[in-house]
Amino acid sequence: MMSTNYLYKLSGLALAAALFCMNAAQAVPLFTQCPSVGLAAGCAVLYTFNPDGSVSTQVDTTIASTDGIEDTLAGVLNLSGHVINFITLSGIGINNIPLFSFDGDGQSPFGSGPGATYSGQYFNAGNILLGITTFSAISPDQKTGTINFPNLTNGGHAWFVLEDQISFTAPPTVGRIPEPTALTLLSIGLITLGVVYRHKRKIG
Repeated sequence: MMSTNYLYKLSGLALAAALFCMNAAQAVPLFTQCPSVGLAAGCAVLYTFNPDGSVSTQVDTTIASTDGIEDTLAGVLNLSGHVINFITLSGIGINNIPLFSFDGDGQSPFGSGPGATYSGQYFNAGNILLGITTFSAISPDQKTGTINFPNLTNGGHAWFVLEDQISFTAPPTVGRIPEPTALTLLSIGLITLGVVYRHKRKIG
């Protein structure tokens, strides 16, 4: 019969092994597009924008929430072949919390605790920092919002923190700000239409 002392030691070893395994799982995240933020060792979810216009969603189930409760670290990888300026996400997380119902306990390199920012950062293909991600157009029910990273070039990546562990039924929609050449062509087209219309009115 095993002694109580031996059982305590065995239980302690089992607990230590379990903690070691948990730490080991956290130490090697699947996706490197996110830094370590709070308790998250990397991206819990990664959206990859592909050349064919599709969006791949991958989840790393070994990554903890950034605050140990529900906040989720998410990443974007732009392989679309063109600039992406923002994405729109919609839904609730696995805890039935709207993704954009920020409650002030978010963690990032820019602070933690009450009033902490939920921003992130975005980088070009050379891993050079381009700027800070921001949130806008959050719906009244806080389920839908826009994450902005102007001029996220092809090959670049971004990260941000959302309020709940992500459980999406649909991929994000992507937004592109028209390039200067497109705006110029649009202006020329509108001017041409105006001239033709005025000419027709004069003839008529």
